[in-house]
Amino acid sequence: MEIKLNSDVFSTILAQIPDSKTVHAILIALQRSHSFFPIALTRLSQLPIYLDSYDPRAASASQKVLDYLLDEGFPLVGSIRHLVVSVERGKDPPVPNSRGRGRGRGRGGPPSLQSRPNPNNAMLALQCRLPALLRRAVNLRSFDYHSFPGSAFQSEHFDALQRLERLRSFSVDCALWMECGIGSALGPPTNHATWAAEYDADNWEMEPFLSTIGPTIASLELRHVNYTMFTALAGHTAAFASYRALEHLKIDITEGVWDWNGGGSPAWGASPAVTFPCLGFPSVRRFELVVCDQTLQNAQTGPLDLVHRALLAELSIDVRYAIDYTDLYDTLRLFEALSPVDFPALARLEIKDQARNTRRHYWDAADNAHLRWDYCGRAYPGLVPSFLGAIRTGHLPHLTTLWADEKVLLLPYASVEDLFTENAVWADALRAAFAQLESLRVGFGAITHIAAGLILDLCDPNKLTQFGFEWNWHSYGREEPISPALLAYLSRFPKLTDVHVLFPRPGTYLQFNGLPAPAFSVATLVDVAALFRCNGAVSCVGIGNSVVWERGFSPQAPLLVSDGSTAPSAAVSLFFHAGFLPRDIESSDVSNNAEPPRRERREEIEQLRGMLERVL
Repeated sequence: MEIKLNSDVFSTILAQIPDSKTVHAILIALQRSHSFFPIALTRLSQLPIYLDSYDPRAASASQKVLDYLLDEGFPLVGSIRHLVVSVERGKDPPVPNSRGRGRGRGRGGPPSLQSRPNPNNAMLALQCRLPALLRRAVNLRSFDYHSFPGSAFQSEHFDALQRLERLRSFSVDCALWMECGIGSALGPPTNHATWAAEYDADNWEMEPFLSTIGPTIASLELRHVNYTMFTALAGHTAAFASYRALEHLKIDITEGVWDWNGGGSPAWGASPAVTFPCLGFPSVRRFELVVCDQTLQNAQTGPLDLVHRALLAELSIDVRYAIDYTDLYDTLRLFEALSPVDFPALARLEIKDQARNTRRHYWDAADNAHLRWDYCGRAYPGLVPSFLGAIRTGHLPHLTTLWADEKVLLLPYASVEDLFTENAVWADALRAAFAQLESLRVGFGAITHIAAGLILDLCDPNKLTQFGFEWNWHSYGREEPISPALLAYLSRFPKLTDVHVLFPRPGTYLQFNGLPAPAFSVATLVDVAALFRCNGAVSCVGIGNSVVWERGFSPQAPLLVSDGSTAPSAAVSLFFHAGFLPRDIESSDVSNNAEPPRRERREEIEQLRGMLERVL
């Protein structure tokens, strides 16, 4: 029977495509007069639209895009759903494009990298045209503003946002530049507020937000929150108590040196001495916390007091180094203080543990002898035996997703095999937890097929749909395919749809300059095909952060749907937002799998400019 593709079916198909490059390809293939062309153009406008002042070419293309979007005869702006604007200072003069550069103030750094950037013409041009765009983007749902380092979001911008009745998500950089350099061993500050006022960067002015869109948004992300900014936030808890629409809060409290004791190198973030009040949000059910390791070193609830824990359905804790070049804080006792009784609604728990380790990228230890990173991650006492172990007595009844990496679930210096033979309490706690999980990313370090078998034996084959792990490539031959024994274990799970290997084969990224490393490795493609072939239920396989294949017409020909070049990618499930971050190895720190490099959006913006030129 012949099936005709009409506009409704075509629109439904496009709605399932999250990648602008694919929609661009469809538009190029269609003639402007084709009835499907405006449908595809509308879909393009519903995907994230980027404007950027960082790169000169991106800044120029952004201005042309604005020319077209603000054209009175061009209604496309009314279809925009998600807008990402970067009003950031670029490479003239040089400024850091991520926190990772120059951190650890005890090491010092060029003064030019630590001073506030003056707005350039590209920044000012983009910023001054933004209110006009926002006033016309009547269907805007999500707005993301980047200004680190750059120019702050202004009150006139909020006036425009306030008129957007459908706006539900707002993300912003709070600090506007990296804090001024703090020398080593200055002696303890006498007053942290005064000290922060001297060293902290200027911050986003929050008051216009409070009086405009604050009470109506459902999702709020606050990046680069320093001590001064946090103090301001804590002063508005009474106002936040009325924000009943807000269900998702993400806050990054790693910016700046909060309350350093004055000895040695300054440590970023808060020490355990900082008191965290409840911010008062009455409806937050999804809480994402980006925090420095020193903040969680004591057995106290600390920044988990910022929200009402009893309401949380999803909790994500992303741990970063307080001092970049040392794993000084290697034991974090947060879960010794957290009671599972306080989390009756928790369905997803995620712990990302940043561990600088380049050893896993090489086959031979001698290959990276000149590199210094060989950290194995932090210990989280209390997490397994106490917190997760409470499942045996009926607590955490809704926990179906547990995502951990590095060695979060292990005892220090222990292996999976050691736990099962020498620590019955630990093993029983894991058995109770894993038996009720539908999605599991295991934090046991690099595992072999023997450890994988022990882990999967704890899982319910009728429940588990996602399984992620770090594979111990070094225990097998350099040319050896992924273990048939592992594949046999995976074949026993009839509902398993997603498999994620957190780190690619050693040396893989070196062959292709890191962008996108695993996607074009022949050995990797053989491994991916084997993972599809072992279980007919598996529909997605990932190797690294956001490098994902879907099952093709044949297991031997999987379809690459995300190459990791923009990891973490919104085009794939959050389950795949972990592990190796593909990056340019010539200019980036490949030991850092926590902080993505600054995304270059020039190509996307120029592509959009070209399409709008074609339309007009």
